[in-house]
Amino acid sequence: MRKKRTKPNSWSVILSSGANEPVKQFRLSKILFYSSTIFVFLLIISVASLTYFINELSTDQKGLYVELEKRDMKIEEVKSEYVSLQEEALAVQRSIEEFRAFEERLNQIDLQVPSDLEEVALDGLGGTELPEKTIAENEENISASLRVMREKLPQMIRDFEDTVERLLAYEEELRTIPTIMPAAEGRITSEFGNRTDPISWDSSFHSGIDIAAPLNTPIYSTADGEVIAAGRDGGYGLRIIIEHGDTYETLYAHLNYIDVEVGDKVKKGDKIGGMGTTGRSTGVHVHYEVRRNGELINPYLYMTFHETDKGDEK
Repeated sequence: MRKKRTKPNSWSVILSSGANEPVKQFRLSKILFYSSTIFVFLLIISVASLTYFINELSTDQKGLYVELEKRDMKIEEVKSEYVSLQEEALAVQRSIEEFRAFEERLNQIDLQVPSDLEEVALDGLGGTELPEKTIAENEENISASLRVMREKLPQMIRDFEDTVERLLAYEEELRTIPTIMPAAEGRITSEFGNRTDPISWDSSFHSGIDIAAPLNTPIYSTADGEVIAAGRDGGYGLRIIIEHGDTYETLYAHLNYIDVEVGDKVKKGDKIGGMGTTGRSTGVHVHYEVRRNGELINPYLYMTFHETDKGDEK
């Protein structure tokens, strides 16, 4: 019976550098070889895996850096928006304060017309009280201020619109009231009322005011209206009569020339003629009369109406 041959546990490795050179022989353990091969293979796999992991980690790190940069940018945007919100809140607050100051000035205006008309008075107007802060300390305070502003603004706007409507109505009413000087320049040489007649030297009633200035000084319509007479009229010389609605009527006499015709619509301040000395006159001047509801009244109050307003404001 044959004996089984056992497989060797190692290999014989013979090394020779030439035919006449000595031979070197050594034994290589199969287990060591296989173990070394497996170890090297595992080492290569480990190095490859580690390299891949490092690359992935680097990629993730770059992604994190990008994300952080985006977040930093977002934080900066939020900060910028917050600063803008603060500035906007302050601007709105300043606007409201200016609005309230303007509103108070409107309330202080004494809207009066000459005594024949009722005063156009303004009702009290509303406003909002804002915190006395130069810069909102935090977003909550800003939001609270904006809420207050948002709640108050609609009523303030309604009050302001009502005020504007009243002012426009007042201005429109003044358009038909003769409240400006009838001449571009000049001085009053004879007042309304009893006086000594400059020609007959008798005591007489003077129905208007005389204003003297150089020849052809522009004469203006003192209110919106319609020309109802334009031409020569006895002692008045060249004269113009303008009807201003249902209440007022003005007369301009002793003119040197006339620029309007009967039926013309004129506005307050429109030039209607030039100062002269036609008719019963001793020198260049305009004789100016104002009638209210058909009755002669002293024009002086109307001529100086705006000057009185300016004096009241000082």
